[in-house]
Amino acid sequence: MGTMGQFAPDKMDFGQWMLVEIPPEKQFQIEADCRRLEKHPQAGNVAALLLRQCYHQQEMLQAAVNEIARLELELM
Repeated sequence: MGTMGQFAPDKMDFGQWMLVEIPPEKQFQIEADCRRLEKHPQAGNVAALLLRQCYHQQEMLQAAVNEIARLELELM
């Protein structure tokens, strides 16, 4: 955490919300889905890469929504 977090623990450093942490159980599920796609004769590696990217984008979007909600609450 940067200097802002040291002085105000409830405040997040600029851009820190973009560093998403995917829980291990979800990572295992993603990996299982991707490996299943890689073995499929009509899908392959590209489909697995796209699935990983989709999961990561979903996590980023959720983090962005949470950050917007947090900032709106500060304004109230």
